[in-house]
Amino acid sequence: MHIAVMLQIDDRGVGNQIVLPSTAGHRIQGHAVIGGDSNHLEIGDESVSSNIYAYLGSNCKVRIGVGCSLGNLFIHAMDRGEVIIGSRSGFNGSVRLLLHEPGRITIGEGCLFAGEVDVTISDMHSIVDVITGQRVNPARDVVLEDRIWVGQRVTILKGSHIGKGSIIGACSLVSGEVPPNCVAAGIPAKAIRTGVTWRHELIY
Repeated sequence: MHIAVMLQIDDRGVGNQIVLPSTAGHRIQGHAVIGGDSNHLEIGDESVSSNIYAYLGSNCKVRIGVGCSLGNLFIHAMDRGEVIIGSRSGFNGSVRLLLHEPGRITIGEGCLFAGEVDVTISDMHSIVDVITGQRVNPARDVVLEDRIWVGQRVTILKGSHIGKGSIIGACSLVSGEVPPNCVAAGIPAKAIRTGVTWRHELIY
C-alpha cells in the first residue's frame, strides 16, 4: 500500500520545513501556501483531510497531532503565528483558525468542532485612542483545553480560554473564560450547566 498524501504545496520562501504523515494508507488532501521564510508545518501520522488549506507568512509554526480528522480546516497565519492541534481532534465542515497578527491558537487533544466555526486572535483592524494615538486592541492568544466540543456557527474571539471537557452551544460567541466541564451558550457564552462531560456516541 502506498502513502496517499495529496497535499499541494506552494513554497515561495526559503528555510521552510514541511513534515507530512508517513503512515501508509492515510490521506491529506488540500493546499498549503508558504508565503515567506522559516516556517514549520507538521501533520501527524494517521491524520486525514478532505480539503485542508493553510497560508503561512514567515516564522510561523503549525503542528497537528496524530490521528486528527481535519476536514476542510482553514488556517491563515501571518508572521509569527503559531497553531497547535492535539492528537485525535476532529473538524467537521468549515472551521477557520485566523492569526492575522503574531500569536497562538492552542487546541487540545480529542476536541470536536462542528461547521462554520471561527477562532481568531485578532480584531484584524486597529482601534486607536483619539488622545494618545495608541492602539488599544492588541492580539491575544486563544486556548482550548482537551476534549472541547464546539457547536455549529460558534465564534471564539481573542483571549478566550475554554476549560477541559466543556461544550460550547451552537451560534455562541466566546469572549473570555469558560470553566471546565460545563455547557456554555449565548452571546457572550455563559455557563448554563456545570458538572458535565460528553461522549461521541449517543446513549439510549
